[in-house]
Amino acid sequence: MKKNSPGGANGPRRRTSPPGPERNTSVNEQGIRGGSTAPEKVNPVSLLNEVERLLHFANSGSYYELLGAGPDSPRSEFKHRFYQLARQFHPDRHMDHPDWTSRLQTLMDSLSIAYRTLSDEAAKRVYDSRAEADSQERQLPKTPLSSEDFLKNSQKCVKARNYVGSVLWLRRAIELEPYSFAFRVMLARSLAAIPEYRQEAVEQFEQAIRLDSTNIAAHFEYAQLLEKLKFPLRARPHYARVLELDPHHVQARQRLNELDVKSPQSISRVSLLTRLAGRRLIRP
Repeated sequence: MKKNSPGGANGPRRRTSPPGPERNTSVNEQGIRGGSTAPEKVNPVSLLNEVERLLHFANSGSYYELLGAGPDSPRSEFKHRFYQLARQFHPDRHMDHPDWTSRLQTLMDSLSIAYRTLSDEAAKRVYDSRAEADSQERQLPKTPLSSEDFLKNSQKCVKARNYVGSVLWLRRAIELEPYSFAFRVMLARSLAAIPEYRQEAVEQFEQAIRLDSTNIAAHFEYAQLLEKLKFPLRARPHYARVLELDPHHVQARQRLNELDVKSPQSISRVSLLTRLAGRRLIRP
């Protein structure tokens, strides 16, 4: 190894370039041969065929198929697959083929979305839940069924704690009977059992209550869901409504008392008297 010449007037030191990226010679599970990080030659037909195959996964497959990893793969594997594919298909590596740019950019966008989703635990859970729902929906029978059939199948799913399956059956029941209070509130319950779907459960509870504002169970269960979602002030009027409909509802009164203890500043004179009387006070 050459020694650096001493600095000074007689001779400046020679600058050493930083080492370049390591050359990747692996073959991934999708059959993509990674050669060097900057291949001298590219087989246009093979590369475009691979691009089209990956774009097919991006459009109609799964993120796992797109990245060439499994659902149980560690986060490091998703990262490895993403960068391996990016090194091969990034548009900047194929600037001598401007006609490829659009397809390559579309592929890179899809790879980026897949990587960001699967490398984030919360986003991955949501994606997996939706993928499971889609898979079950594809398995639903094609023969015409009545809303009662859908209801029975939903109840079987709930009994087995298969809430995703229950959601699918109830959605089909609501397609046939969109103004059914019973179907709406049952769908809200199944959605509420799936943490990732609780926001949609809120919407279904609200629609059910608009269809029947005197249903005690709907108001109480909706208030419980709002508390789980950290919206105690929104839950409060529904507990109060339960007491208007049933002044002897012990659980609703307990929940109101606990909410008032936690947020005493939110108690108004009217709401306090409402709880004591068990009915709504009508202002003049």
